[in-house]
Amino acid sequence: MKRAYILVLTACFCLVANSVFAGSPAASDRNLILTEGTAEVRGQNDSAKIFIAIVTEGRELEQASSENANKTKAVLTTLKGLNIKHLKLETSNYRVLPQKDYKVRPPKTKGYEVNNAIEVTLEGLEPESLSKHVSRIVGKALESGANTIQRIQFYLKDKSILEKKALKLATQEAMERAKVLAEAAGVKLKGIVSLSTQPMYSPPQPHMLRAAEMKTAAGEMAPPIEIGESRIRAQVSIAYEIAP
Repeated sequence: MKRAYILVLTACFCLVANSVFAGSPAASDRNLILTEGTAEVRGQNDSAKIFIAIVTEGRELEQASSENANKTKAVLTTLKGLNIKHLKLETSNYRVLPQKDYKVRPPKTKGYEVNNAIEVTLEGLEPESLSKHVSRIVGKALESGANTIQRIQFYLKDKSILEKKALKLATQEAMERAKVLAEAAGVKLKGIVSLSTQPMYSPPQPHMLRAAEMKTAAGEMAPPIEIGESRIRAQVSIAYEIAP
């Protein structure tokens, strides 16, 4: 008796389910208009990372290491003495490389190279202040003992405002395209079936200081620096159902 009751309930449920899904056709069965919209917005960079290295060489490891440590200490002291607000300093890499003489067999160690890399970070500054501070940091670092500016990376600390703007513009473009297509085809749009997005951040290329530029910077002590802009792109895909 219980089994028969369960079977009756199951049959009723199937009938109800079929009637519900019959009224909601799958997206693949609908007539749709699919469009895309893209937008790109730009914003002035307000942050920077400067990668500075102190490289020393010596026949003895102790000599090269000691010289490197003294120069690195001098560079750090100088940069801290600039009293730049929110300036961050940290060691990003430290390595010791034996220098081999390959003219003899087997090759012999003829000296050592010690490389101490420092990462300098500045964030959330006005463009003019950022450019000025970066220029001072590069000049003072070279003046106090650094001999390599590996690269300078400018970026935007908070990209959310630009992302929202790019998404809004991309969505508007996708909707306008759908309306144009519908009008051209002589149909009416019923409503949005799906909407998806893919924000894309395009970071600026790092500014590389070549050897010639580094020598000029060392002489001038404050090379001019252009901070550039960051670009954020957004892509939006939208699907409209065509009214019957």
